[in-house]
Amino acid sequence: ATVESLSGTVEIQSDPGRFLRTIIKLPLTLAIIKALMVVADGETLAIPIQAVRENIQIERSQIKTVRQRDVIMLRNEVLPLYDLAHCLGFKPSKSEGPLPVIIVEVKGHKVGFIVEDLIGQQEIVIKSLSNILNDIQGIAGATVLGNGTIALIIDNSTLIG
Repeated sequence: ATVESLSGTVEIQSDPGRFLRTIIKLPLTLAIIKALMVVADGETLAIPIQAVRENIQIERSQIKTVRQRDVIMLRNEVLPLYDLAHCLGFKPSKSEGPLPVIIVEVKGHKVGFIVEDLIGQQEIVIKSLSNILNDIQGIAGATVLGNGTIALIIDNSTLIG
């Protein structure tokens, strides 16, 4: 018996009493990566781990403004600071208390993204978006989480202008 779907095929061959063979075929368009799972405006998002340099907690009082842009000082380095939800067109974070910030590398420079919460690191399967949706700035694809919800995968190189 063979079961086919967009994400691959599963083929089962058997000879009762002798063997059972299961063959799983995945298309080359699927890739597995490690990602840092975060929450922004209640949405779960995946940031590819190779772009993440560190995650920190900051207080709102640590946010400064330079040339009408929010920045933070991190070990004597001035880093631009963005709200990840706002960059994606979601509602910006208004939480009180310490803010989780993910430091990522974008085009050779470090920047910070404020998120609502950190979920942790996990391996995810990347599924590219259809041709209609593949030009959305800041989104590299999507993945289906274990609970069945879809999480967008961040493309940090196109997220900010």
